Amino acid sequence: MFNFFNEIKENLKNPKGLEFNSFNIINLSGHLLYVEGHIGLVTLSKELISFKIKGGVIIVEGSDMILSELSENTIKICGNIKKVEQI
Repeated sequence: MFNFFNEIKENLKNPKGLEFNSFNIINLSGHLLYVEGHIGLVTLSKELISFKIKGGVIIVEGSDMILSELSENTIKICGNIKKVEQI
């Protein structure tokens, strides 16, 4: 499966020892949230979606949210996203 961030990481020439995050999140205008690197879904409702990442949990709050994509390591959430928080 194509992974946008992995492609960038592989094509960059970085100094040795430079570490990247274990996950990536893109929030497009509060209407679409794209995540790479999740390790499991925790909560799923129209107002609250949470999922595990290495080292914690991401909580997404909003309204009329739907999980439009869920794969082994990616999640795409659509709806009115009001808050994204890592705990």
